[in-house]
Amino acid sequence: EDLGSFHFDTRAGPSPKIFKKMYKGVSFYYIPVYGLMDKEPEEEDDMYHVRTWSALYELGVTHAISGATSGGIDPELDFDDIVLIDDFMEFRAERPNDVLKASGHSRPGVFPNFEVPLSPSIRKLLIEECAKRKEATGYKGKIRNTGTFFQFAPGRFESPGEVRAMRKLGADLTSMNQATCIVYARQFGIRYGSICSISNPAVGVRPFTFEQMQESVQNIAGFAIPVVLEVIARIPEEAMRPEPSSTGDEFEGNYLDPDGKTTDV
Repeated sequence: EDLGSFHFDTRAGPSPKIFKKMYKGVSFYYIPVYGLMDKEPEEEDDMYHVRTWSALYELGVTHAISGATSGGIDPELDFDDIVLIDDFMEFRAERPNDVLKASGHSRPGVFPNFEVPLSPSIRKLLIEECAKRKEATGYKGKIRNTGTFFQFAPGRFESPGEVRAMRKLGADLTSMNQATCIVYARQFGIRYGSICSISNPAVGVRPFTFEQMQESVQNIAGFAIPVVLEVIARIPEEAMRPEPSSTGDEFEGNYLDPDGKTTDV
């Protein structure tokens, strides 16, 4: 159900266009393509993600779900496969590493650890709903419940040599934005889950064409969108218990003064 759309000024600048929607009585916000659609043509790449996550934080969002069509580094991955990633690596970070500082926010006294990079509660729901939909539809892609995501330089495909290096480091798939989302969500204390997919082999693994990739993207969307909606419908009843691994452990003091009060610096 479509409930309209809006913009507003965040502390980091103008928000992207935000759509408010409802599914099975649960309201949620939808932002297409990470907020990229509202990026000014002359603007650098590094800030539209900051504004998007700042908007979600300022709106009081507690849970977020996204994903990426990706290149399969593992040769066993093929077109239309679904990977519910549980770990990530990011090399050549070209966006702000500290979204709180970049957006003008702070969360003093909160430790955003990445030992568990994605929300366990959202991952559980994604795994269950993917299994249900595959059984109900006979979807041809395989479902992997774990995977390591590798984010390299945004804005281009990798070289065969880069992909070989990623594989040696333990990566299963690669794309341009999920590591950014994982980091920013954790720093803002928003639980985050990701449903990734394979729209092509990574460069150098096997040849592929643009037409194959576009066909796979449509197949993936037909599978993934209903999965995400069903997860959203379940969140209020099944994913609201405290989850410090996703929202950050609270603490007082600092290294030099363990009993002192943490201040915003």
